[in-house]
Amino acid sequence: MIADRSLGLPLGERLRLGKDSYEVVGLTKGMVGTGGDGLCFFSVSDAAAIQFDMPGEGVRLERQSRRARAEGRDIGRMQPLLLERAAGPASGIPALAPAQVSAVMVTLQPGANAAQVQATFATWPDITVYSTGQQIDLLLAGMVDKARRQLGLFRALLIIISTIIMALIIYTLTLDKIHDIAMLKLMGARNGIIVGLILQQALIIGALGYGLAYWLGTFAFPRFPRLVVIETPDLLSLGAIVLGISVLSSLLGIWKAMRVEPNKVLS
Repeated sequence: MIADRSLGLPLGERLRLGKDSYEVVGLTKGMVGTGGDGLCFFSVSDAAAIQFDMPGEGVRLERQSRRARAEGRDIGRMQPLLLERAAGPASGIPALAPAQVSAVMVTLQPGANAAQVQATFATWPDITVYSTGQQIDLLLAGMVDKARRQLGLFRALLIIISTIIMALIIYTLTLDKIHDIAMLKLMGARNGIIVGLILQQALIIGALGYGLAYWLGTFAFPRFPRLVVIETPDLLSLGAIVLGISVLSSLLGIWKAMRVEPNKVLS
């Protein structure tokens, strides 16, 4: 078997799954399921043996149930030999097919026509064909759709709360500088200079927060119980969000600074 590193299985480790023992001969990284759990890889025959393994008691009950179903049908009453076979191994009953493979992954050669290959497979009546994009859409629209929407709601709430907190910080810092702002206006400073100072202050705070979050995430994410993957588009979108928060949060401080009169310097 080949195991993901997140499972903590070293090379040479032996595990008993079903009726056989398997040895870890290789390790992968980042191969996890939708819930973040590490995956193991086997050959098709070994995977089928593990998936369809049944305990002895389950096999015995299934054989009795199979015989009871055969006795309840006309074919069982007309052919008593089938009753004897029904109580035996499933391999001795031609009418029962062996265990089937759940899915087959196909990798196309460079330049191959994916649509034509998919159309060819689609003519088989017993299978359904999905491209990589369709598999992603099926996964996102199915088992992880609610979790994705819930995380999106949490993210929106965090953005709103962060904007409010940062706006209050900028507003408080602006109140501390009322005397300095009045002095600048008394000296003839243009409003654009004052607006630029407050905006620069908000951008610096946002940049420091972004850098601190990235630095902490580099050390914290590998230690999370679930796999966390941060890609370049995610970092860029986060940077754009931080930029928007910084600009919006500076508006309250700018509004307060524009209402300061130059004669405040005398108070």
